[in-house]
Amino acid sequence: MSLALSDLRTLQGSGASILRLLGVWWSQGRLGRLRSAASAIVTLSAYVWLTVFAALKLIIDPPEQLEDISLCCFVIVICFGYFIKVAFFIYKRDALRELLQILSDVRGSYGNGKSSHRIRSRNQKLSRRLYIFMQVALIQGLVAWLSTPLLARVFLASDQESPESARQFPVPLWFPEYMYQSPSYELLYVVQAFCLLVGTQSATCVDAFFIHIMLVVAAELEVLNGNITAMQKDRLTVQGTEYQQRSHLTVPKRDGWTVESNDYLQSTEHVSFESIANDMYLQLVKNIHHHHEILRSVSFLQRVMNVSIFILLFVNMADLCSCIFVSAVVLQRDGHITKALKPLMTIPPILYETGLYCIAGQMLTDQSEKLVNSAASCDWADCDARFKRSLLVFITVAARPLEITVGKTCKLSKQMLVQVLNGTYGLLNLLYHFHGTQ
Repeated sequence: MSLALSDLRTLQGSGASILRLLGVWWSQGRLGRLRSAASAIVTLSAYVWLTVFAALKLIIDPPEQLEDISLCCFVIVICFGYFIKVAFFIYKRDALRELLQILSDVRGSYGNGKSSHRIRSRNQKLSRRLYIFMQVALIQGLVAWLSTPLLARVFLASDQESPESARQFPVPLWFPEYMYQSPSYELLYVVQAFCLLVGTQSATCVDAFFIHIMLVVAAELEVLNGNITAMQKDRLTVQGTEYQQRSHLTVPKRDGWTVESNDYLQSTEHVSFESIANDMYLQLVKNIHHHHEILRSVSFLQRVMNVSIFILLFVNMADLCSCIFVSAVVLQRDGHITKALKPLMTIPPILYETGLYCIAGQMLTDQSEKLVNSAASCDWADCDARFKRSLLVFITVAARPLEITVGKTCKLSKQMLVQVLNGTYGLLNLLYHFHGTQ
């Protein structure tokens, strides 16, 4: 069954249109694939352009100050991390489509009630809000990087201006001679602004997609928890209905009085309990199939995120360290907020990106840990042996909580966020040690 266009747009999340525009999400059809390939080449070239010219700055014209070197390294490292993330997203596009197909089938086959719809809608709205917050944090940092050279020209200009001090670029770079003269300076400025816009938007929308999918899986786990717990309520409802039916069953006597028919009630009671047990078993089997499909979706999601997000976590740790170090040194030494504006405004998007991955992974794990309690809370004590055996198998499988593990060692959780912050603090102490020895 092919994936409907409406389901595809819903499951892709809020940044789907930008991903298609930048060629990160490939369109169907031959012409669509050609357009996506051309757009993808432009997007990936933006990362390469920024990385190469920042590296040339370090090699050919290395800065004298350690904070300037750190800023160049920041550009190289973050562009490398984003390039890997976007490139792997494009490379794994077939697995991503299969993942969306699985989630679309799950949403259509399991949990079609009002409660399930409310849970999914709530997580969908949460995903949209997180995407808006990501864009707000990103735009603030992007504006800081693009406007800082103009602010520096206004506030830091000296009496004996050199072309290099009067005209700065958003990103450190080396270029052949005459790059500070018109129109080379304006052209390079526009190219850098375009590369920054394309690179940050593509990386942010990929983040939004992964976080949205983790929230979708967490919603399916919450729906499954509700369906398992509802098995007890359904049984109580059926039993109450059968009791009311039996209490009104009467048989006429010859003298006009009425009495209950015990034989008929016993037969009805036997058939009723047998029917209830069979219905509960069928519900359990359906819930087990639902859980199996969720396991498949988590496996596909982990396969896609394994390499790129693992690299991204370590890149963000190094980038946080670099931004904090540059900001602190510039403020302590020069006291000019304009120089520290770029690294300062870059800290919130990086922290927000890392935190969202870890928190979304933690939400998914928390919902999976509730499955054992939900299964133990259902009315299993009065069920037959077939139901109890199946329930025991389900509890055994569900006892191992679902976790998104990247790089085979890093689990997206609150503990992982603390480890990233601890690693940032350690690298920051190391940089301060080298800076103090100079």
